[in-house]
Amino acid sequence: MSARANPRHERGNRLEMRTTVPTMAAYGVGGIPDSIKNFSWDLFVLFMYTQVYGLSGTLTGIAILIALAVDAVSDPYAGFLSDRAQGLKFGRRHTFMMFAVIPFGLSFYALFAPPDGLGQGGLFLWLLIFAILNRLFITVYHVPFKAVGAELSRDVGVRPRIMAFGNIGLTAARIGMPFLAFGYFFLESAEYSRGQLDPANYAPFAATFAAIAMVAMMLSIAGTLKPVRGIERLEPPEPKPRIGPLEALRAVVSAMTVTPNVRRSLLLAIVVFFSIVSISVLKVHLVTFLWQTPADLTSWLVSAQYIGAGIGGFVLPFVVKAIDRKLCIAVGMSGFCALSGLAVLLPVFGLLPPAASRELAYALIGIFFCAGLLLGVYLITIASLAADVADEHEVNTGKRQQALISGFGSFAIKVADAVMTFLTGIYLDIIAFPANAQVGEVPQEKVEALAYFSAGFCLLGAVLVLLVVSRFDISLSKQREINRKLRDMLKAENSKPA
Repeated sequence: MSARANPRHERGNRLEMRTTVPTMAAYGVGGIPDSIKNFSWDLFVLFMYTQVYGLSGTLTGIAILIALAVDAVSDPYAGFLSDRAQGLKFGRRHTFMMFAVIPFGLSFYALFAPPDGLGQGGLFLWLLIFAILNRLFITVYHVPFKAVGAELSRDVGVRPRIMAFGNIGLTAARIGMPFLAFGYFFLESAEYSRGQLDPANYAPFAATFAAIAMVAMMLSIAGTLKPVRGIERLEPPEPKPRIGPLEALRAVVSAMTVTPNVRRSLLLAIVVFFSIVSISVLKVHLVTFLWQTPADLTSWLVSAQYIGAGIGGFVLPFVVKAIDRKLCIAVGMSGFCALSGLAVLLPVFGLLPPAASRELAYALIGIFFCAGLLLGVYLITIASLAADVADEHEVNTGKRQQALISGFGSFAIKVADAVMTFLTGIYLDIIAFPANAQVGEVPQEKVEALAYFSAGFCLLGAVLVLLVVSRFDISLSKQREINRKLRDMLKAENSKPA
């Protein structure tokens, strides 16, 4: 009898359900696959296809632009479908996540292992096909995965800790990947002074990272399935929803118009990732040709930002009880952009030690570590804020749309990534940056042209972030009021006759 008498009471207390440390740890592991994708895409896709395989920068940029445009459109729709999925054995989140595991791994490997002798047209088609597939499958996994983090707890004190665990997984991958990539796969040889210039290194790199990503996916699915399914079972039944593209478009338009913080979050994400991509997409070019970083310090230079981000993101929720959202976002992201831009420009102006010196590498490691601390402050704040915005929209509409709102953030990332990579590819052709060049062979004016291009977008981003964040309507008191309204909504639902 008691088992039948309690469900409504339990539903009424769903906001306060306890989230265990193992569950939060499993959620953290689930961020590793997207980190692997982002790290590999940001550092190596443009570099490998243009510099190693000699594909035109414009064709590379077009292929990536198309793939990311398809990916960007798929993100909100994947969230829309996940929010409305009913009757699935493993739930509305985990069923999609399970489906993506093997296809993601296979398409990731293929992307970095094009067959020999394809030529310009063949390389373009290979990149286009597997770029689209790889990014679609990570979307099918990662958009529902982010909604899992929002659903594990709505408490304003617990939710930042869940996001901190998520940041641990992201950061562990970001820190570990450069050491594994540059310390094991991209090693110097008699023919190549920098291992990232050797085409033979990319297939084993891709196979290893694909395997790591698939294992992380399965561990996260296994560790979060039971609590999330338990939460889903406590929710009141709903009518079978419409899931067509037009209905999805209506949901997108509604989210943008009904809840202003949704469109503000989208605009902020676009600005932020324009800035981040401007440095990340050219980082291997900069490491190789501008800074000419010694091979044994390359891993440290690439990892420094992520080490700082991990420390900044993990410590913040535990030492700051009442986070000023606007201040954390503004200081964190604008500071990151400014320091990243300076790291590129100062060597050009001769204000740091000369290229190829260990002293320059140490100085850059310090700058990127400090930039990473600020980035971590931004990342953990914006991750918590995104979930809070989804709650606000639920109060405004009466509908659960966490995955849809998460999809907007991913959409913004893809838009920024697509446009920035496309512009970078064209720019490489405009300045006639040579393919298959060894370190020291590229004219200095071409290297400096890359530096100005990258740093310019970083410094512009520092200003735009401040402008966008000033428009946000966010506070802890507002979120507590939203949580109160959610409790009232649940009680009203549970009081309805069956």
